Formats: sequence, C-alpha cells, structure tokens
Amino acid sequence: KSWALSLALSLYASAAVQAGERVVLYGDENYPPYSFIQDGQFKGIYVEILRRAAEQLQPDYLVELAPISWKRGLLYLEQGTGFGLFPPGIKQERGYINEYSVPLYQETVVVFCNANVMKTHPKQFPEDFQGLTMGANRGFLLSARLMNAVYSGIVKIEEANGNESNLQKLARERIDCYVSDRAAALYTAKRLRKSAANFSMQLQEAVALSDEQTFIGYSAKANPPYKADFIKKMDAALTAMKASGEIDAIVAQFLH
Repeated sequence: KSWALSLALSLYASAAVQAGERVVLYGDENYPPYSFIQDGQFKGIYVEILRRAAEQLQPDYLVELAPISWKRGLLYLEQGTGFGLFPPGIKQERGYINEYSVPLYQETVVVFCNANVMKTHPKQFPEDFQGLTMGANRGFLLSARLMNAVYSGIVKIEEANGNESNLQKLARERIDCYVSDRAAALYTAKRLRKSAANFSMQLQEAVALSDEQTFIGYSAKANPPYKADFIKKMDAALTAMKASGEIDAIVAQFLH
C-alpha cells in the first residue's frame, strides 16, 4: 500500500508539473490598437506580444490573457484578486502595484498636421504652431506641453469623438493638426483607407509631444509562490522578443 501510494503521489506531482501553473493576466478591453475586443476575440499589439511571450513560458506556465475594463482591472490589483494587468505606466499613486515587467512598448503622443501646414515644416512646439487649431479626442489626456500652449493662447483645441472623426476632419482640412497617440492614429488611418471610400490620407507627423513606457503591473497583494519565477521568465521572453525585432514586427502588422 505504501508503495502504491508513493507511486500515485509521484504520478500526480508529475502530471501537475507537466500541466503547468495557470496564470491570468488581465488587459484593457477597450484600448485599440493595443488591446481590444473585436468579433468576440481579444486582440491588439500588447495581446499579441504577450501571447507570443507566453508560448515561451510553456510548459511551466499556462498564461491566459483576459479582457477587463481598465478601472476594474486596477481594482483587482488593488484588492489582490488580480495577479497582473497590462498596460499601466508607472504611477507613484498606484502603491498597490509593487513590481513591473520590462517595458512592453513606448506610447508616444504626437502632432499630425494636414498638407498645407506641413508645407511650413513645423518642428518646434509651440512656436511653429501659432494660431493653429489642434484636434483632439474628447476625454483624451492631453500632454502638459499642449495644454500650456492652449492656456497661453498660442493654439486652440477642438475636440471630437474619437480617432475617426478627427482624422476625417484633418483630411478635409477642417482642423490644422491632430494630437493623438501615434499608434492609435496610424491604426485608425489604416482602417479608414480600407473601409472609407473618401479617405486616402497618409498621416504626416510634425512633432512628438510626450511619451510613456508601458508594462505588466503586478499586484502587491497577490503573492503566489511562483511570482518571482514567473516575472523573471516573462521578462526574459519579452527581452528576447525585443532584441530579435519580433516586437517591432508585431507593431508593424497593426500600423502599416
């Protein structure tokens, strides 16, 4: 009986190791082109990066990427009911996140301008943009540099609902420039060129205003025994993907 029990326990342990630890990483469900739901599937730049990185962690870890609203995802980290969330930037006020992955990507807020404005070769912000009307997405967190220029009366802001509306306005020269996350604008423009008969614009970037690196953030209250090992192995996978150019290739698939 002792021999049989030992054998059963050994087989059980072997099967458990073979199956791997199941790890759930939550991701923003409404953040195109980085992470979003389309046709019932979780897609996006970060989703694809992490999906491929997760393949390198098998069989030790079976990673599930689960879409969630951003506020709920942060709440899960704060409560400790969530282990990891992507893609937060590093914020001092988020003390409930105690560890971050290596950077996933660097998001950049840029100024795209119409052809007439680009003929003047604007490079210095805000000096070269005096008197121009800058489109922006309603609710988008604008850079401090832009808001200082608005408060100083150097430029004007005209808000619209979303990337598509602003890009259509830019193409029709109803606004002079459009301030947006670079990837979000390029992704939307790519979609519009395929779906909108009256949109063929190639975006022209005048200047970058700000940037922020993004990460997987890990909850300070969620501390399973495999936490340190998982973070180490995920970081190694992401670092290798960056070095090989795989991450750049994934980004290009969505934007170009």
